[in-house]
Amino acid sequence: MPEMPEVETVRRALDATVRGARIEAVTVLWPPFVNATPAVFNTAVVGHRITAIRRRGKALILDLGGDRHLLLHLKMTGQLVVHRRGRLVAFGGHPTANIVGPMPNSWTRVVFTLSAARTLFVNDQRKFARIRLVTTAELAADPFLSGMGPEALSDDFTLAVFKQRLARFRSAPIKAALLDQATVAGIGNIYADECLHLAHIDPRQPTASLKPAQLLRLHKAIRTILRNAVDHCGTSYPSFINDGHHRDSYLDHARLFGRQGQPCPVCGTLVKRIRVAGRGTNYCPHCQHQTMQSKSRRQSSRE
Repeated sequence: MPEMPEVETVRRALDATVRGARIEAVTVLWPPFVNATPAVFNTAVVGHRITAIRRRGKALILDLGGDRHLLLHLKMTGQLVVHRRGRLVAFGGHPTANIVGPMPNSWTRVVFTLSAARTLFVNDQRKFARIRLVTTAELAADPFLSGMGPEALSDDFTLAVFKQRLARFRSAPIKAALLDQATVAGIGNIYADECLHLAHIDPRQPTASLKPAQLLRLHKAIRTILRNAVDHCGTSYPSFINDGHHRDSYLDHARLFGRQGQPCPVCGTLVKRIRVAGRGTNYCPHCQHQTMQSKSRRQSSRE
């Protein structure tokens, strides 16, 4: 599942290639992909310009001017492919599909024909992704968007707000709290592990037991890791292309992702993989062991 840095990477690719384009035609190849009939969808969007491309958590919002917006969730295998005069100029999304061949392909669900000889192909192998045509009021009232916590790289994500958001959790492990989108928007399994490693916090530690110093380290780690991941185009989409060129990948800079059984880049201890909150979790038994050990000693002293 793409997380905030991956979706932000896609947003930037679209912003560089299709923002300002006029939608000249729409072809819906798989009707359930959109929340309106193909005829209604076509009538609603054709003739409008893509005035802005925004992101909220893991969702993309394409503003069409006036009271119309396209709300796009890529889910697990969504892709956005941009051609200019039939040549690939931008790609963001699930990396396993053949994006070099002719478009549309067997995964293409919607095709937007745009001005200046541009075409936006929306692909999805597993058919989980969706596009919703919404009004401004519907966008504001959307329960998925309105229930999200602050954006990690925004000024709204202060230490005080972070503590307030975590107050809802008591015995739940801190990793579970980070995965809850009401805590911080856009953090998923990969970056929860990365942030906790940088903060030297065991992912299993009960959220309510975190000390002020740990909370401060974690708040800083979240901003540092996500900013770094955005700068390096995320991890899940190593095939990201913009202007015809492959870009950097956070895979080359990850602390724990994909490193189970390999040495921790900080201390050399082998990275272990366990399950926390039902999710596969990578952690370093040395760098992240202190909080759990101190908790065990306190429990032992009471017995």
